[in-house]
Amino acid sequence: MVISYFIPEIGSAAHIYFDLAKAFIKNGHEVDVITSYPRNFNLDEYDVDKEFPLDEEIDGVNVHRCKHHAKRDSIFFRGIEHFLLSRHYFKKYKKINKKFDVCLIYIPPLPLYYFSRKLKRYDGTPSVLNFQDFHPQELTDVGVMKNRLMIKIMRNLERKSYKNSDFITVLSYGGIDYIVNRGGDSKKIKHIYNGVNLDDFKKINKDFKTKEGIEDKFLISYAGILSPFQGIDNILDVAKKMIDYKDIIFYIVGDGMVKNQLEDRIRNEGISNVKMLPMQPRNQYFNIISSSDLSFVSLDNRMNAPCLPGKLINLMGVKQPIIANVPVNSETAYVIGKAGCGIVVEPGNINELSKNIIKLKNNLEIRRLMGQKGWLFLEKNTVLEKNVKKYGEIFKNFTMGNG
Repeated sequence: MVISYFIPEIGSAAHIYFDLAKAFIKNGHEVDVITSYPRNFNLDEYDVDKEFPLDEEIDGVNVHRCKHHAKRDSIFFRGIEHFLLSRHYFKKYKKINKKFDVCLIYIPPLPLYYFSRKLKRYDGTPSVLNFQDFHPQELTDVGVMKNRLMIKIMRNLERKSYKNSDFITVLSYGGIDYIVNRGGDSKKIKHIYNGVNLDDFKKINKDFKTKEGIEDKFLISYAGILSPFQGIDNILDVAKKMIDYKDIIFYIVGDGMVKNQLEDRIRNEGISNVKMLPMQPRNQYFNIISSSDLSFVSLDNRMNAPCLPGKLINLMGVKQPIIANVPVNSETAYVIGKAGCGIVVEPGNINELSKNIIKLKNNLEIRRLMGQKGWLFLEKNTVLEKNVKKYGEIFKNFTMGNG
């Protein structure tokens, strides 16, 4: 498995692949992970500046880390880093000196396609590219990537990755058509949701409101990455509109490119009913969302790619009612509608957003029903053991020489 974020980093991608790796081992596979050395900006405060081994075994998973330059807040340097990752990871791969049956690669960053290509040429190992997001489409949609030459380079790389990959998995059904329309082979693409261990959700503390001293408040939270993709300004807009509701409080939890911008708005505009917290370790993250009365999923209205935020699955897992501030024609809106676990409001429609927040606040039974429906959706679609079997079927084609 190749992923640029892995534990002890505390982002969702790190834990998605750690859980998946452990599930593979439980099903009789041997798993090695190639990843980057933990970066301070993705660590719990207790792990910052700690030394971590470059190679270690964690719960049966062989983890191999690569040290390289990493800068979070510069698009230019992040882009360079992403193009260099394949080189760093391939050097580590050769040092491991094993022959693997298959390689599963978490995308983005998109340039990790180059790793799969090097691997195939080096010793014939096939790769499955797991597209969690679609770049450069998402980057151009929200105006993060504007350089025409770089857009052209990335789109060319995107087409190559779809056309030449041994196999592709996507989180969204819309992702299949998206890739086929850009040169992918439908016979080599499969939809698989990120898997979860449902038992883990039964062990979560729910005392965050008590710790914060807000037991008497209706807590609405957004917990996740703070990037231009999320359209989090809409959350500040609705909080500002609802500032006279003294029994409602908003928490925004996470880190990312727009964090400082959000903090400036809260301070300069006096949005006193919003509190921001940094990225949290996994147990505290789940405590926050499970203690909330209502949770946000948010996407910028310019997002056209068929992406599915990872936090959606987690919110379903803790039986949260969801207020989704996302385009009504998005994959996220489709899944929420199919599951019946929340209300979708088009980004920018602040009046409708506030009206539905009040509607859900005043109806506990509706919120409970949404939470239960989200849980039922997970039971049907995202059980980790079932996902491992789906990947196993893909892998078997390669190990039997039919890939």
